[in-house]
Amino acid sequence: MSNTITPAAEALADAVSAKLLRAIAQELATRIIPQLQSGDALERASLARLILLTLAADIDVLPDQARKHGNALRALLALQGAMGEMPANAADRFDIAALRAAAARVIRDSACSPNEAASEDRLSHLARWDVDWVLGCDEAATAIAPPTSQVQTGTAAIESVNIESVSAYLQRCFPLNSPVTVTRVTPIPGGRSKKTFFVEQSGHPELPAEFVVRQDYALKYAGTKVVDEYGPLVALTTAGLPVPAPLHLEREPSELGPPFMFMKKFPGKPPGSYFGLATPCPDAFRDLARMLARLHQLDPDALGLPAAAGSRDVLHELLMSYRQKWRTNATVASPLIDYAYAWADRECRREAGSNCFVHGDAGPYNFLIDNDRLQVILDWEFAHVGDPAEDLGVARLYAEHCMPWEEFMDTYMKAGGRHVSPRRIELGMLTQYLKGSTLVAASGRNYLEGGTDEFIKGASSFTGLRMIETRVARLLRRFGAV
Repeated sequence: MSNTITPAAEALADAVSAKLLRAIAQELATRIIPQLQSGDALERASLARLILLTLAADIDVLPDQARKHGNALRALLALQGAMGEMPANAADRFDIAALRAAAARVIRDSACSPNEAASEDRLSHLARWDVDWVLGCDEAATAIAPPTSQVQTGTAAIESVNIESVSAYLQRCFPLNSPVTVTRVTPIPGGRSKKTFFVEQSGHPELPAEFVVRQDYALKYAGTKVVDEYGPLVALTTAGLPVPAPLHLEREPSELGPPFMFMKKFPGKPPGSYFGLATPCPDAFRDLARMLARLHQLDPDALGLPAAAGSRDVLHELLMSYRQKWRTNATVASPLIDYAYAWADRECRREAGSNCFVHGDAGPYNFLIDNDRLQVILDWEFAHVGDPAEDLGVARLYAEHCMPWEEFMDTYMKAGGRHVSPRRIELGMLTQYLKGSTLVAASGRNYLEGGTDEFIKGASSFTGLRMIETRVARLLRRFGAV
């Protein structure tokens, strides 16, 4: 009897593996997750379930998708002279990763070509293939199992932020005759680049009974810092905008860990996640339109930020800085992400924008609503002198699912907003997900190189890029870019 494992046996083993992964995910959903109490535990278990379902979908759909699409990519790469040492059989699902990596290299090299017309033609063919690949895999996976609820990834409880350490810090930095009693420290799930905690205390006259701790991650490839966020928040609070009032800044590492700030706590809940709007809230988006109009009228100098010089295209500069971060940190090749950067580069050069102070990340995961009214805009870590198209692009990705976009823009303009062309707003929409590509790339590299061992950082880099790729692919089709 032969000891060779036949293709049929391999297929059966894969089917069993996929079924078992889904069974574990179902156990999590029905027996384990309902028993969890803390938001942090719920987030981690839900993210683990999402990873299991993603792996099961890969087992089920990647072989057929590779056979369907692989040879076409091989032919395109052969025309580019880019096959090199590629495997001979493009129908193998594992060869697709190598082929996509080769396609990404061609796109990056062509984006720097002096012959722009020829370069654009080469790029568009490869990008069209990758869009078909990404969306084909997504549609096939959805047909097998409907999409699970999206999980906002990020915050994790750490041992250094707890009742004892917060009590010690308050007593040391705010000396009082009577002791401070910290009754609860609750990690809040959802943050992608900062940790957030709710603190309840009594006995401290200079702080409210409940306040928020917003803290940097300790990462090898660090992102934005709370130190840079604190000053603009003070100015925005003075200007009367709906922002979390800052109460205290700790610039140096302490018994709580990396630098952090205390902020006022607001009522309400976020109406959605990074990947979609969960609660229709048209009145809240009208409030957002008016708030963005006010924000875009502010003088950056008054907020402690340097104004952008002259006619510089700050949106183009931002996109190119994101492209460099993506190229530096990406551990998984994505031809369509590389093409999206090349396409945005060309489009920015064709039409100028304008400069003003922007939030930079005003999606529904970063504001709180109560009875369909906007209460506060959170997370000002990406605030900078930029193009108003950045804020409007982010808003459009979510607002148009609960109200006509023309109505949002009419509200914005009547409140004193700036004129922004439709194409620039489309670039702002794409920028939202291209920025996301840099964040998940940095998370993945931090996790792989030992910059962090936090489960959520590794998990978000795995699932996050998949989700971002599908959004970018749909936008490229919508804008006629492929």
